Amino acid sequence: MNQNALRPNILIFHPDPLLSAGLVAALRQQGTFEVYVFGVDHLGADGPSIDAVIADFDNAMRLVRRAERESNGIRGAARVLALTPNERETDIRRAIESGVHGYVLVGGPLGDLIDAVNAVAHGLRFVSATVAQRMADSLARASLTSREIEVLELVTAGQQNKSIARALCIELATVKSHMTAIMSKLGASTRTQAAQIAASRGLVREKGHVKRQQPARLSLAGCADEAGLQVA
Repeated sequence: MNQNALRPNILIFHPDPLLSAGLVAALRQQGTFEVYVFGVDHLGADGPSIDAVIADFDNAMRLVRRAERESNGIRGAARVLALTPNERETDIRRAIESGVHGYVLVGGPLGDLIDAVNAVAHGLRFVSATVAQRMADSLARASLTSREIEVLELVTAGQQNKSIARALCIELATVKSHMTAIMSKLGASTRTQAAQIAASRGLVREKGHVKRQQPARLSLAGCADEAGLQVA
């Protein structure tokens, strides 16, 4: 019997060449996987049937779609494992709901990664301990809407209600309403506390990485044209 036939075929589909090289070395050292690298090893119609794909967040979200896998020459019912530093609660939920089968954070124990690859390649789901805690927190609390998260990210970036209203092309009163809802859902008594809670739960990006809006350059007429609203 061909012993290789018993080994799951794992495809590394990650844009970071150093991380990819580390994954190849770590997985091949186990002796229980056949490891391939996208863009390096041959795939295509006569290539290997892939059991699991390890990808960064963005590629994982694409590759859950069969058409995307096929367009990249990935054969078989490949299941998708996201290996990412992204621990935002909303993104984790979105990934799982979209069909990502495993979610592991970069920088975690190697054993977690090996367990995750084994589980996903054999038809199971796997999330690392930190990710599981994020999901548990998410289920235990009321979820923020996408608009509330946008408002909260601008609050975290230090913007006040008027500039948030201009940046999002919404009424000032609407911003205040969103802030009331946000503080209630997060159990916060101040804007600063709401931002701190959101950061600790991974609901918003770190303050230094939030893209600052520039409402002064935004045309209010454009807001009215686009959203049918006028900013107070």
